[in-house]
Amino acid sequence: MKKDSRKVMALMLLAAMTASMTAGCSGKSSETTSTTAAAQAAGTEAAGTEAAGTEAATESGLEGSLISAEPKEFTIFDNFNNMPFDSNWQVWQEVQKRTNIGLKGTIALTNSNEDEAFNLMLSSGQLADIISYKDSSELEKLGRDGGLIPLNDLIDQYAPHIKAVMEEDDRFRQSCYSLDGNIYYIPKNQELLSAEYWWIRKDWLDKLGLEVPTTVDELHDVLYAFRNEDPNGNGLKDEVPLFDRAGWKMPEEYLYLWDTSTTFYPRDGKMTFEPLEENFKTGVKGMIQWYEEGILDPEFFTRGSSARDTLLSGNLGGCTHDWVSAGNYNTSLADAIPGFEMVPFAPPADQNGNVKERVSRYPGAGWGISSMCSDPETVIKFMDYFFTEEGDALMNWGIEGDTYTVNADGTRQFTDKVLKSELTPIGYLRSIGSQYRIGMCQDGNYEKAVMTEIGKEASDMYDSHPEWFGTDMPPYADGEIELKYTAEDDTEYKNIMASIQPYVEEKFQSWVLGVNDFEADYDDFIAELKARGIDRALEINQKAYDTYLGKN
Repeated sequence: MKKDSRKVMALMLLAAMTASMTAGCSGKSSETTSTTAAAQAAGTEAAGTEAAGTEAATESGLEGSLISAEPKEFTIFDNFNNMPFDSNWQVWQEVQKRTNIGLKGTIALTNSNEDEAFNLMLSSGQLADIISYKDSSELEKLGRDGGLIPLNDLIDQYAPHIKAVMEEDDRFRQSCYSLDGNIYYIPKNQELLSAEYWWIRKDWLDKLGLEVPTTVDELHDVLYAFRNEDPNGNGLKDEVPLFDRAGWKMPEEYLYLWDTSTTFYPRDGKMTFEPLEENFKTGVKGMIQWYEEGILDPEFFTRGSSARDTLLSGNLGGCTHDWVSAGNYNTSLADAIPGFEMVPFAPPADQNGNVKERVSRYPGAGWGISSMCSDPETVIKFMDYFFTEEGDALMNWGIEGDTYTVNADGTRQFTDKVLKSELTPIGYLRSIGSQYRIGMCQDGNYEKAVMTEIGKEASDMYDSHPEWFGTDMPPYADGEIELKYTAEDDTEYKNIMASIQPYVEEKFQSWVLGVNDFEADYDDFIAELKARGIDRALEINQKAYDTYLGKN
């Protein structure tokens, strides 16, 4: 098939798929079997072994990291952390120089709304050659509908480094494959397991003669003392013992203390919806008590991302669940708050004596090749480049001699350009194009290179205890289990949860804030969940979980 005819077929299919794709982004997709089958057929053709008319399949004798003898340019849709792809970024200019492959972003640099831009691209029928998106399930759906091509054969033929990671890393491989057996995108892999840690004010503990808590009950007693015994010494009852800057997911992080949440979680091979379980009742009652006692941040539903800066710099915050950067305040606040000291501690054992850390890292959304790309062979070779040692270094560390140097023992360290920038180290790296959302392996050493000693202590403590994490679980990101569904199940599941999830969140907030009585409401709450289809949602999730476990 010629390139032009392939593009025409893709456009025809896109006209049929756009409506369902746009609806899918709002949780109300409506795929048909015939459309999906046709789209998959087209995608397979687009990704086939035909190499006629493409230089990438026949080129040989290229020097160094060159992927093409002649410069080539491809379009890319990517908007990571409200930063649309910018071809002028220093790292990507370097990538182009080394590979002869340049990328041109399709999102206006002034457009920070990723969802809006994604839907606009779909509705226009003009797909970028390379597509990245925050939601891996939407990338898979785009693949099933023919918007992304299957990468299986391309990886086998042209991407040995990606293939090697797939063979060595079970979680990466599972993230790659869709339920139809195709690979539609290359994920961003994660080397470190731990993501967030429990932190507490040691100077406050010492002042009050308290020990680091080891259980949820001990944590309650410590936080109660923080609230009532004036550890900041200003004579006011203004301490905020437990706070978080996680925004909308904050309630989940508190509920984890009692081993529960407002959503799904697997236990012993069975998928549960935790609001139906006993732990949920214990957790909600605990949060109601803590809120009434002033232990919880009174603005925890609304304060948002500024909570950490505001409360720690004001000498008001006592304990939080956050990244290693929480330890940086020991240095930044040393002069303003003499003796200030945040230290990491192990997740408190829950009411049943179990120690768990639910927040961890998993392979995430990366990038795929669209059905409108005329040269997928070259693009997959380009994607493979970022799994080589050279490409990996560029994406994780930047440019040698500029942003990092290599020590005699082979380890790397960042230069002052990164460490002393007005931005955070990760902020600076992203400002030049590193650490972007593409298919790659995120090097844990780059994080340790910018950690304070207390940050390294936190990271080492948590990563040395894999038993705290559900390493055999499906990805569990931001309080939400990530499973793979068939097209039909995905549509039905999203429709059910579009009714259930807002209802659960509304009721939960009303109970904690004292607007409604939890005990009086709970039976009616369960009945309403049943009426809205929670049993069917559980069936769908159990089926998907069985597939994950290899039972289907």
